[in-house]
Amino acid sequence: MKQEDLKFNIDQLRKDKIIYAAEACATSLVCILGFIFANEYFENPMKTILSILFLLTGIGYSIFMGIGNSFRLKKIKELEKKLSGNSYF
Repeated sequence: MKQEDLKFNIDQLRKDKIIYAAEACATSLVCILGFIFANEYFENPMKTILSILFLLTGIGYSIFMGIGNSFRLKKIKELEKKLSGNSYF
């Protein structure tokens, strides 16, 4: 790969990490608000179902994004090593 391609890939992976982290924060915020409002405005069977659904969605998506971002970070580190190895030639 050329240096420009490596730099582009690194830049795109970093941007993806930021976007996915922002999505995880937004999803968690929506789930927290949904949890609060579900407990406030719904009756018992629906309240319990929605509360569990919001809780599992928020936690599950945050874990999913954390794992995905850790793989992106690993890929960024590999590409940076390639880039530093190619910079001497």
